[in-house]
Amino acid sequence: MERQRLDLRDEDLTVLARALDTDVDSLCSELDRHPLYVSDILRRPEVADAILDGDDSTTLAVSPLLFFALLVHRSADELATSEWVDDWVGPGSRLPVFDVEPLLEFTDAPGRLLFSARLLVDFAMPAKMPVPVDRLDLEGLVTWLDAVEPADQIVLLRRLGDLALFQAGVFPDNNGATTLTATQAELLGRSVQMTDDELELLVDEGSPTPGLDALEMLSSAWYRAAAEGSEAAPVLLCDVANRIRAARRFLNYVADHYLHRLQPDWAVGA
Repeated sequence: MERQRLDLRDEDLTVLARALDTDVDSLCSELDRHPLYVSDILRRPEVADAILDGDDSTTLAVSPLLFFALLVHRSADELATSEWVDDWVGPGSRLPVFDVEPLLEFTDAPGRLLFSARLLVDFAMPAKMPVPVDRLDLEGLVTWLDAVEPADQIVLLRRLGDLALFQAGVFPDNNGATTLTATQAELLGRSVQMTDDELELLVDEGSPTPGLDALEMLSSAWYRAAAEGSEAAPVLLCDVANRIRAARRFLNYVADHYLHRLQPDWAVGA
């Protein structure tokens, strides 16, 4: 898997240095020598306390990427000491399950944690889309795939994969119990050449979580399609596609424990 780097702003470095009781120059030197040191920093209690429990000026001073990276690392640490996790079973309903191992395996890779943080940033601070369509509209995005240049197709496929995972991971109560219509399944599934059997799985009315199942399946397929023509982290995209359910469950945990409780001005759902 490609090495992923957390790009910190000057304000981030200032907040981190203050929390660690050091100076910015010393912190930068340590990060230059040991890039993975940032993962250790994000797990330090004093850093979490400074950003999450400090005053509003500190929280708003850090970049969205540092904020979300801190949340996903903290969530990973909490899961590492958990024997069970609350899983989504319906709108407003969670049940404890002992199937924690897939989440531990997913969060064991720094690249996957940074991927999760960047996904959240992309929806908190969205970049300009290459097409004039609502950035949260799966069907609208799909209809543009055949109308854009190959480079923009990759951008849209990646965006579709991110959006499906985001909807299932951060807002399962809005999507998890809703079965796609046959028309929706045809439109979305054919965008990645799904077979008739695969399309039937997208509208499985016998599943207790039909919406989550469909979004997971679509997200994984869109990530794979994006990876085929992408020069930017194609291995990471396939890696997440192979673990899409664990990725969704991990985001469910982050959302339930943090995202829906902490609301900086730029945060998801603010």
